[in-house]
Amino acid sequence: MKALLLTAGLGTRLRPFTFFQAKATLPLMNIPFVKYSLQYLRSNDVEAAVLNLHSFPDSVQEVAGTTYDGMPITYSYEPQILGTAGAIRKASDMLGEQPFVVMNGDMVLDAPLSAVIEQHQKSDADVTLVIAPGEQFRRYGHIYFDDTSSPPVLIGFRSGNGNGYHYCGIQIVSPRILPLIPPDQKTDIFRDIYPQLLPNRKIHGYVYDGMWMEMGSLKEYLETSLELQKHPLPSHLQPAGANGLISSTATIEDDAVVENSIVMDQAIVQSGISVNHSIIGPEVNVTDNVTDVALARGILPWYL
Repeated sequence: MKALLLTAGLGTRLRPFTFFQAKATLPLMNIPFVKYSLQYLRSNDVEAAVLNLHSFPDSVQEVAGTTYDGMPITYSYEPQILGTAGAIRKASDMLGEQPFVVMNGDMVLDAPLSAVIEQHQKSDADVTLVIAPGEQFRRYGHIYFDDTSSPPVLIGFRSGNGNGYHYCGIQIVSPRILPLIPPDQKTDIFRDIYPQLLPNRKIHGYVYDGMWMEMGSLKEYLETSLELQKHPLPSHLQPAGANGLISSTATIEDDAVVENSIVMDQAIVQSGISVNHSIIGPEVNVTDNVTDVALARGILPWYL
């Protein structure tokens, strides 16, 4: 099975860093984030990956390359960003005529993809969404399923219809839905396409209750990094070279204190300075004590 990895986003909630680079290239434990997604796909025997591109496309291609551990990588460039559904339609020729994976490019999870694919095939679903139960996900918004059915069936997007679940950012899509997606138009899969499919009861859920983290915002980016520092990923999800929160090219001068923080390439923390619970971007020279801020070169501090 092939996969579309969604890496075209503007990353507005990760500004100021995404003023200068694509979200997919930001470091997580000193490894570009996109490599965690590629590692997950490769470890689950995905045969090829397509990455959609828009913001800083060259930087994503430079980091991801043309193969990952033997898995071919190709690219679908969007001069104007097309949304999730538009991205699927544009990349459809590269994804082929069989069901394919669509995965958000800003999360870490360990959902058993082979089991998701097996359920999708057995149930003859149009779409199978990986979903998680739990009130801890309510801040992300819920979608609602009839979970008296096996597998659960998506029945709505508003409370009061079925039981609420969190969409985990990965799904299996059957190509037969492609005619519903207009070509070369910005189209959202949940807002514009899936409501049309609800009457058929062919959008199913695969319930997953395991590890899930994302880096959609500055706060989540730092929290995910700190969590992985304390509890490293299992080896099958860990890209080679992941090694901490402080870049090997950063300089932490004598008597400087850096705690619970990310320090990126060629940044300098001056002697005697304290950095706490913050994100220091590339080439930033830290000359004042900072707490709960994101610092990018040439830009005033952004507060987490």
